[in-house]
Amino acid sequence: MPDLVCVEVLDTLGGFARLARNTPTLDGSIPLRAAQACLPFLDGNRLGLQVVLDTKLSVEKSLSGYRLHAPPESLVRALSGAAPRLAAEGLLPEGSWLAKKLAKGLVWRADRSGALALFTGLFLRPKPGFVLRVSHAGNRKNVLFGVRERFIVDASAPCPLVLELEPGKDARFPLLLAGELASLFPLVPRVECRHADLSPESEAARAHLAFFDPKYFERKKRGPTKKYKRAVSGAEVASPASSGRVELVEAGPGGIGEITRFPVASAAGVSEREIPGLVALEIRNGVPLRARFDGHVADVVPDERRLALYRERTEAAWSAAFDTDTLMSHRGAVWYFSKYVTPHQAGEPLFFVKPSVLTRTTAGWSTLVDGALGSGFEVLRGAVATDRLHALPAVIRLLHPGQRVLLPEDLPLARCFPFPRSTFDATADRIPWSLPGSRT
Repeated sequence: MPDLVCVEVLDTLGGFARLARNTPTLDGSIPLRAAQACLPFLDGNRLGLQVVLDTKLSVEKSLSGYRLHAPPESLVRALSGAAPRLAAEGLLPEGSWLAKKLAKGLVWRADRSGALALFTGLFLRPKPGFVLRVSHAGNRKNVLFGVRERFIVDASAPCPLVLELEPGKDARFPLLLAGELASLFPLVPRVECRHADLSPESEAARAHLAFFDPKYFERKKRGPTKKYKRAVSGAEVASPASSGRVELVEAGPGGIGEITRFPVASAAGVSEREIPGLVALEIRNGVPLRARFDGHVADVVPDERRLALYRERTEAAWSAAFDTDTLMSHRGAVWYFSKYVTPHQAGEPLFFVKPSVLTRTTAGWSTLVDGALGSGFEVLRGAVATDRLHALPAVIRLLHPGQRVLLPEDLPLARCFPFPRSTFDATADRIPWSLPGSRT
């Protein structure tokens, strides 16, 4: 099967940054149990392209902004050689905002918030029919900084890839930048999204009850059921030319899931416009949580009053939609949401939360669950086949043993983007461009 090319890449700094694919197991670095049983986690790892720096950079901070400490001489020469050609070919016209920044170096202060901007030397041109989403590097990202979300839509000319990194409170300078810095996802901007009621007519609700039946929970007591793996085995793969439909069902208290549309900034970072057909689901925390990992157990303590109210409203929503006999025979499917928190295996700093939303996508489509980075925790990235399983659980990893972490109610946990499964195999083509003395 030929490669699905989603983007053309122009490298103007001779290999300073590159795009690469991750393996599902992150080169064998993930826990064995996850490698054997957690298909959404594996799919989240292999989705998209990673923006990788093979050169280590040390960034210093001053009152005037940021600068590189002792940058490699080869990188300095590459930038000085590239600048005139970029101007001559119209990629960076003289006097443009980026040309002015690059005259002073590869890094600078992005704005008054203190974000750090880094020019990768890459110019990206999405193939027709794709929108490129730039985000954090995923499940082995540098947790000392976040990466601002950005969308690249213009297929008429290559667009410079400038990463805006937001140092967290644990970041210390000089800050080391190396390896995987960001991810690039090809999205298809042909998605219709709507809210639907929880009812016996809802296919998502009926499928949820059928998936989490009594046999599922009986088998779960003895270990992984592999039911999800069997459900998605041989599943349809939609082409990138297809259109998608998404149905969002609130399966408990309202406000946990929200349909959002994201603007795209212009090349100068000034004007914004909405991207037609590009939608995402915003998933929020339903119950305040306190958590700490002691090296052996991830101890999670919900606010008991808020959890009781959450449970009451969730069970009331299902009781209003389904008859008593149906709910009695599928109690576990409702408890899946109303319990809300599930601990993970001993020895792992992880726990699940189960936001009470159901998401149903077109056959052949999955949903990227792109987790948030918080103070002392991160929500792991995953990809769920939401044409087969309609729940969107969030897996939270505690970053520092012994540190108490607070997750308030209504905290954004993840942004979820539907995508046709053919884009799992999307790759990039290189646009020929070389400089004297550079690698080609």
